[in-house]
Amino acid sequence: MTNNIKLLSTGGTIASTQSEDNRSKSGELTGQDLVGKLCLPSTINVHTESVFQKPSNALTFNDILSLREKILAIDKEKKHTGIVITHGTDTLEDTAFFLQASLPPLDTVVVITGSQRAPQLEGTDAYKNLMAAIIAASSEKLKKLGVLVVFNDSIYSANHIRKVNSFQVNGFDSPGFGHLGYVSESNVHLLQRPELPQPFTPVTALPRVDIIVGCLEASPQQLISSAESGARGIILEGIGKGHVPPSWIPVVEKLVKEGVKFAVVTGSLMGSLEPTYDFNGCLKDLLDLGVIPVSDMSARKARIRLMLALASADVEQSLLTMEISR
Repeated sequence: MTNNIKLLSTGGTIASTQSEDNRSKSGELTGQDLVGKLCLPSTINVHTESVFQKPSNALTFNDILSLREKILAIDKEKKHTGIVITHGTDTLEDTAFFLQASLPPLDTVVVITGSQRAPQLEGTDAYKNLMAAIIAASSEKLKKLGVLVVFNDSIYSANHIRKVNSFQVNGFDSPGFGHLGYVSESNVHLLQRPELPQPFTPVTALPRVDIIVGCLEASPQQLISSAESGARGIILEGIGKGHVPPSWIPVVEKLVKEGVKFAVVTGSLMGSLEPTYDFNGCLKDLLDLGVIPVSDMSARKARIRLMLALASADVEQSLLTMEISR
């Protein structure tokens, strides 16, 4: 049986070339340039399309929405077993989670990968990661598991993937959750299945949602400035189990009354939110004001989830779902 794989390239380090001053120029290579370097199994055909040629810090949500539409169209055609997206690593986790949180269940396996070292560098992980991603995307074992990230031979769910190292080839992990499986040569080994979030389909323009980080003596003026400049939602990256500086509480209360939607996450790498404490600025104070608690999710992912909820057809139901399905 032959597996047809669609490769959508978006740029990033994996598509870099070397500049005259020995720096990496991101997004220069096309998907065909990359696939041409691989020794693919005879059972896999790869069809390439260059969607964007950008460093991932330059991607926009409109870009990701366009990518989402391409994925839906490919899935509808039923001509490909899987889709592989090559992507810059800086915002790979954002794109992966946006797709995870907004796509309906698909028949097509969707895998995102990238590289920490440009293709021309010694010890590059570009071709190794791409080959592993293509093999993963061709596997029946990975159907109906949502959006996946394949990096350094490990398979991760988009739910909890995070960039944990700025340059080493083991750049991604899912702290507290681990990988779903791994790719070994041409074999895929699945160890666990992820719990998938209920997707929110955006029906209106995505609103602006900001992230404000809680820390010692952090000024509440950040919250005011965010709301006054147009944010419809704010993610509070809390301290510990979801606490914020005491001076934030009256400001959050005021902004909630004005219609700003708030959610709170922990700034810790792992752990849930719990209303354990009773002091000014504790999680219970935020919950009493209607702030949505979101456990086991980074601030960047919670931001995307809140954006999609606010752009959905039933905002209030989506916000409720965001809380109970966290």
